[in-house]
Amino acid sequence: MIRPPCRSCPWRVDTSAEQIPNFSLELAERLAACQSDQIGAPVFACHLGRMGEEFACAGWLAVHGRDSIAVRLMLVRGELDPAALGPAPGWPELHVDYAEMMEKLRS
Repeated sequence: MIRPPCRSCPWRVDTSAEQIPNFSLELAERLAACQSDQIGAPVFACHLGRMGEEFACAGWLAVHGRDSIAVRLMLVRGELDPAALGPAPGWPELHVDYAEMMEKLRS
């Protein structure tokens, strides 16, 4: 079973910045690099992960994962279930892209 986005996932349309633990707009702005389809672009980590034990954000994987070379490599190595690359039935509505998500977080 694929893990759905957590209740405070910034990719969820129904989540505000106030609901994200330790939210920092400055740090969120730096996550723009995760939207690149270039080699070396980082994976958008879940904010619930611990330093050194990070894992990919379920919301980001569902929205942007197909575009990420790092994610494609994880698929080839068997480190990620392909089902993670799209929302499963019953998931909350997700933002269509990083720009839309950031517009919400900035407001």
